[in-house]
Amino acid sequence: MVWYTDLRNRRLFSEAESDWTSRRLLELRAQLASASPKGVPRRTKEASLIIGTWNIRDFDNNKFRHGPRRRESLHYIAEVLSAFDVCALQEVNEDLGPLKDVIRLMGPGWEFIATDVTTGASGNRERMCFVYDSRKVRFRNIVGEIVLPKHALLPGEQQFARTPFMVSFQAGWFKFSLCTVHIYFGETAKGSEGYARRVSEIEYIAREMAGRAERENENYILLGDFNIKNPVDETMGALTKAGFQLPPEQYPSNLLGTHYYDQIAFRTRKDELTFLSSGAFDWSQTLFRPDHYEHYAPVLPKRHRDLKPDGSPRDTGKDKEYYSRRWLTWQMSDHLPLWVELAIDFSDAHLLHNVKGAFEAGDVPAQAEFTEEAEPVAAPPEPAEPVRPLKKKRKAPKVAAPEKQGTLAPTPRLGLKEGWRIFWWVALGGGDRMRKAKEAGKKAAKPRKAAKKPDA
Repeated sequence: MVWYTDLRNRRLFSEAESDWTSRRLLELRAQLASASPKGVPRRTKEASLIIGTWNIRDFDNNKFRHGPRRRESLHYIAEVLSAFDVCALQEVNEDLGPLKDVIRLMGPGWEFIATDVTTGASGNRERMCFVYDSRKVRFRNIVGEIVLPKHALLPGEQQFARTPFMVSFQAGWFKFSLCTVHIYFGETAKGSEGYARRVSEIEYIAREMAGRAERENENYILLGDFNIKNPVDETMGALTKAGFQLPPEQYPSNLLGTHYYDQIAFRTRKDELTFLSSGAFDWSQTLFRPDHYEHYAPVLPKRHRDLKPDGSPRDTGKDKEYYSRRWLTWQMSDHLPLWVELAIDFSDAHLLHNVKGAFEAGDVPAQAEFTEEAEPVAAPPEPAEPVRPLKKKRKAPKVAAPEKQGTLAPTPRLGLKEGWRIFWWVALGGGDRMRKAKEAGKKAAKPRKAAKKPDA
């Protein structure tokens, strides 16, 4: 549960600012509590596990001078992260101070594990992180960064642009290893060196994790920002051809809702992957909305705006566009957090494995555990003669209905028909129509100003 005590600290929040932030948090909590995929399922103690991934844009060194993030923004980020049991974060910068502030706001029990920064032009001195609730998710003391061996180096003897990060956890019965990535983007055109490098990075990490899952008979989950454009792109094929499964539903994860950059993919042990639900949480429906522009306009950074001498914008339309397209992405992100809910309570299945139908045809006496002198028996004694079945038969056990009902099945391969449908949907502007419809919905939600009454 997120701590809100800072909102009453008048050195940090004025009364008016505390009121504004509290209203936004109440609306954010209501959206999180909505039915999925709009919201996120309520976390359970042991029935399910919610895994998230979020590229949390340039968090938080303000090198592009659009920030830094406001105190209220840290509260919003803490509220979203607390909806997950464990979440992978990309684009965490060198200074861990802001992340520690978020962890503090999330309350006791929350921990994080981070890499060192990745150096080099493509690394941007970013870190990979995992934030997790240690009261439910246990760190299994295995952690490491994945590097390319010499024979697998990318053209120009290059390593990954940003080093993948793997950590092993356990929640209830479910043991799993998470590997988070932030794949190189480069050029968008197929055939370009940048695009080829993007595909190569995905291919290698998918093969490597699939090989480990096979050798170790372990559950591996590959998640993060793959910079995948759409479900039929070659970048998606590089991920799935290694045998990784995707949730039954796919969701765009950029703020405009046009690309499928972020993914959560699974290579697991037989019968240990049960999907319950999944989604991409669109925080922009509640936070930093277009109708909030006038509230934030006075604090937008002047260096990125065209202002008159009196401080008002020369072009209000362009100023609003800067607020809604750029500034807010450095307060929250230009990505939506992607999540998936899995069933992890295998207790009934474990017990049912021990149940033998033969004993329902005829019971047998209880096993001897002590001698007449009340000394323990080292092992069940071998009967001198065959045990005679009792007349009373054993009844089939009653099994409680599962708290969460999911889908225990591999993701079906993308068929040719469905592939062509998605291809033509994208080619004929389906993504653009979705984006325009989303923008129109936001404009429609903006309250209209009441018409002025004529003077009497």
